[in-house]
Amino acid sequence: MSQDIENQLRRALRPVDPSAGFAERVMRALPESTPRAAPVVALRSAARPNLWRRLSTPAALAASLVVAVLLGQQAGRQQVEREQRAGLAARAELLQALRITSKKLDLAYQAVNRPAPAPPPAEENPS
Repeated sequence: MSQDIENQLRRALRPVDPSAGFAERVMRALPESTPRAAPVVALRSAARPNLWRRLSTPAALAASLVVAVLLGQQAGRQQVEREQRAGLAARAELLQALRITSKKLDLAYQAVNRPAPAPPPAEENPS
């Protein structure tokens, strides 16, 4: 099926030679006009573009580069600030955990090194 479609397209799009006298008929159908002299201003602007046209593309590229660099620096600063804040928060949590651990170790040390309580006095056997 796709071969049939391809063949039909080839036949429909093959180049066809124009009939005899085609170019003459087209030229007769066109309106006759005399070429006008181009204004001097147009010739000058076409020959030498003004300063703005010559420098607009490089200026736009330079401005884009400056903006990209500044935005990159700002993003870098913000990333560093986020990392510093996260580091300070982690430091605070670590110090709190060390304080709690120290207190628990002190309690354990006191419990281990506390003198043993004296045994209660022996009761006399009332029997």
